[in-house]
Amino acid sequence: MAKKLSKRKLKSQIKLVLTVICLLLFVLFWLLDYFGIVTYRGVSQAVGLYDKTIAENFSGTVVHFIDVGQGQCILVSSENQYLLIDAGEKEYSSKVVSYLNSLGVEKLDYVIATHPHSDHIGALSDIIKTFPVDTIIAPVIPDELVPASDSYYNFLNAVKNNGKGLTKAVAGESYSLGNAVFTIVAPIKSVSDDLNNYSVVCVLRYGNNTALFGGDASKDEENDILESGADINVDLLNVAHHGSSSSSTEKYLSAVSPEYCVIMCGADNPYGHPNSSTIERLGLFTDNIYRTDFQGTIVCEMDGNGGYRFFSEKGE
Repeated sequence: MAKKLSKRKLKSQIKLVLTVICLLLFVLFWLLDYFGIVTYRGVSQAVGLYDKTIAENFSGTVVHFIDVGQGQCILVSSENQYLLIDAGEKEYSSKVVSYLNSLGVEKLDYVIATHPHSDHIGALSDIIKTFPVDTIIAPVIPDELVPASDSYYNFLNAVKNNGKGLTKAVAGESYSLGNAVFTIVAPIKSVSDDLNNYSVVCVLRYGNNTALFGGDASKDEENDILESGADINVDLLNVAHHGSSSSSTEKYLSAVSPEYCVIMCGADNPYGHPNSSTIERLGLFTDNIYRTDFQGTIVCEMDGNGGYRFFSEKGE
């Protein structure tokens, strides 16, 4: 009987010791995280665990490449100001709204509709209805190219109801966004018969951090940008047209000289995006190529000093 009691007592003591150790480790880790010595986010990134709570703790200027399948949706935040570039197809409206809500977004300072294709503006009408928007920027499209699509008309109606009209995308115009600035570098010419070549392309600068957002610009618009002499030498490139072979020429990439690339496309999409030739060209400049079809939503945190930290939904 005494032996049984001693064994029970020993087990209880072991459980107590283990409980105390766990509590001490928890307190230690909390203190390390609180003082920034070893953070939860850093440990999560190191072991490949990524979750939505991480997004709440970002600092500096942050670029969210929101996974909307075979489409594009990019949110840039800086000092509680927000720029949304496109929003994907209409079916992704609720996902984008939920994502913005999870970040505490109450209004959008800027919305850029890069061009009137549904995989870019399909969900924008619902976004504009849900969030107040100060400035909506879009290209001027020739009458003969204006699409007779529900997505475009819904977008125009949402803009009308927003009450602040459309701001024409003018190359060379700059806008402040918190501690960052973005500058429109295209469209420049209005002689193309391809809507993709009216894409709004812009460069973001935050201290020593730089990014280029390419819309669906094809090689003709890329050539226009090169001929304009615009400074497009950046570290982070949002690869144009979902990695299509018709974009990202070697000459253009040489001017950009990207250190990091993000391709937004859907898994097993019928267009074969990204094209293998594009991946090959990108590989001449960097091995840091991120893809939403592989990694889901991708987030890049910029510190203003030239530092970049990447996180992804799937951690691949």
